[in-house]
Amino acid sequence: MLAARQLDRQSFGFDVNHIAYLITQAKLLYLDNHDIKKLKEFYIKKGNFLQNYKAINHWFKVDSIKALSNIKASIDEFSRGNRKYKVFLSLIFSSIVNVVSNQESDTRYASVNKKHLNEDYVYRKFTEKLFQTIEIFENLAFENSIGQYVFLHNAKTLCEKIFKDSISLVLTSPPYPNTYDYYLYHKHRMLWLDFDVKFSMQNEIGSRREYSSLKLPKEKFNNDLLEVFRQCGEVLKNDSYIVLVMGDGKIQGEIYNAKDEILTLTNKLNWDLVDYSCSELDQTSRSFAQNYRTKHKKEHILTFQRVKMR
Repeated sequence: MLAARQLDRQSFGFDVNHIAYLITQAKLLYLDNHDIKKLKEFYIKKGNFLQNYKAINHWFKVDSIKALSNIKASIDEFSRGNRKYKVFLSLIFSSIVNVVSNQESDTRYASVNKKHLNEDYVYRKFTEKLFQTIEIFENLAFENSIGQYVFLHNAKTLCEKIFKDSISLVLTSPPYPNTYDYYLYHKHRMLWLDFDVKFSMQNEIGSRREYSSLKLPKEKFNNDLLEVFRQCGEVLKNDSYIVLVMGDGKIQGEIYNAKDEILTLTNKLNWDLVDYSCSELDQTSRSFAQNYRTKHKKEHILTFQRVKMR
């Protein structure tokens, strides 16, 4: 969507994860000099409000809870009536939640003891991130744009938001099956920001919850993909393009070959493969510890042309 904005093209973005939705909203913000000046004046008031939800004390030290609660309350007061400021400051807040929690990392949902955490550390991390991000926006050359629209919406029903036969290009990267639980690793960010975790969990496809915990078969994932692909086909114009970026996974002990599975699905949809490339996931992905990676998995880039019946 940022590329579309830079090229002065209209674009639409969809995600069911509240944090992805927030990040995209923030990246598409237009902040003028007045906005930048106001955001630099943001300051944290200390009060008595304390955020509370189930198991919060397992995942956060008392000092972190106090500091984050003060930041959250200050954001709510500062941005009252101003959506841009609320989105921008919520992005900064979200970016530090896991850092100042007991959660081991963004890809390890385990509680560990981080001895360095205290109130001053939390305030410092927020302030550092705030001014780093303000500096990025100060250096952006983008003008105000009204051509980008992002939705917290399931792509299985794209046609509820997008006119049929109206889109020239679809670019998407479906979840790599049984690899990552987006809702889980973003859970505390969502809880602190009062987002609906259950919505993201129930609408997410390809998660480890489905294929490791619930032991669902790969056919479930393929059916989910096919629903999304059908909707993509509905909104595309004649002879338009679809670019899919997707990595292999592992379901019930067997490698899920994303290229082969996608080609089987797209054969049902009149999509012609016009370009293909791949890379070794083990060489390009550093998000997971070495012992959590599976050898010989690939990341595939497939470009299709959607040929509709005339």
